Amino acid sequence: MIKVFIITERRADYSRFKPIMNLIKKDKSFDYILAVTGAHLKREMGYTKDEILNDGFKIDYEIEMFKENIDSGGEMVRSFARVAEKVTFCLEDCNPNLILAGFDIGANLAVTIAGAHMNIPIAHIQGGEVSGTIDESIRHAMSKFSHYHFTSNKDALERLVKMGEVRSRIFDVGCPSIDAILNTHDNPKILEKFSLTKNEFFILLQHPVTSEIEESEKQIQITLSAIKKSNINTLIILPNNDAGFSNIIRELKNSKIQFVESLGISDYINLLKRSLGLIGNSSSGIHETSTFNIPTINIGSRQNGRLRPKNVFDVDHNEDQILKAIDKAKDFKSRNIKVKNPYGDGNSAERILSILKKIDLSKDIIQKTITY
Repeated sequence: MIKVFIITERRADYSRFKPIMNLIKKDKSFDYILAVTGAHLKREMGYTKDEILNDGFKIDYEIEMFKENIDSGGEMVRSFARVAEKVTFCLEDCNPNLILAGFDIGANLAVTIAGAHMNIPIAHIQGGEVSGTIDESIRHAMSKFSHYHFTSNKDALERLVKMGEVRSRIFDVGCPSIDAILNTHDNPKILEKFSLTKNEFFILLQHPVTSEIEESEKQIQITLSAIKKSNINTLIILPNNDAGFSNIIRELKNSKIQFVESLGISDYINLLKRSLGLIGNSSSGIHETSTFNIPTINIGSRQNGRLRPKNVFDVDHNEDQILKAIDKAKDFKSRNIKVKNPYGDGNSAERILSILKKIDLSKDIIQKTITY
């Protein structure tokens, strides 16, 4: 049996791991060991540990990550350091055959660095993508610590080859978040829960940009001003807690626009596919919305360089540009334009497990050298 170690910090990584863990549960060739940390354990961030348990998953370890109520780059590093230290004890305790790490999130970087030092094979999901900010640095660093790579598209695969990774250990499987959203149970009553009407509201999800912390307050003020001028009905989802989050949350809560602190995967997807579109800078706007032909108004630099489907309208932090993009999004939705999602078809998890059954997980693959 292959014991797979997974750590999850927030909805963004859990939504991608969920379809993989669902398949592992059904396959006698695998078992998963799950560590939960970060936002999952914070009441003010939704305490989404409960969602994981309600989805039927066992939690093997809990790691406290966020201790200080401080909004700074320094606290991001200290939070990372707490996980990097404590996850080593988890790995020593459970002795996994493989670490399945993902994306560009701090706790996943921590387990990747720990695993590489502890001679545990590592497979990284969604490496090779471009986005800018600290996320891109984290993602590429994880690729260099990893032994196998599951990319979401050919563009990312080719970038990993250019980074000196072994071509035979890179697999283009698509993004498992597409699996998750296509397998989400439809809930037609979701609109009643939030007092919304189908096709008459936008969702706003705007995170801080870690390289533009000093601009976060002004940036969200511009977005809110455009939303109010456009007179569109909007549901706000509060941002993650990357450095710069406190100014954004304060402005959002003072805007008198309906907001929720967090949404589970099911609620989020059911709202998203019934909305007019997504506004902000979330990777969901790049990876997921095109599956439902929902337009995205992508603001600012946070997703710079990512491969874009045709439903994405890029704008600067500029009120006039955002207002024009809102009109474009409405027109896009009204014309029922169909878009191909370049990040997957909903079968990524099956591909990943099929590959994991065949690859070498012995110590022979631990020593890495660049290919040129």
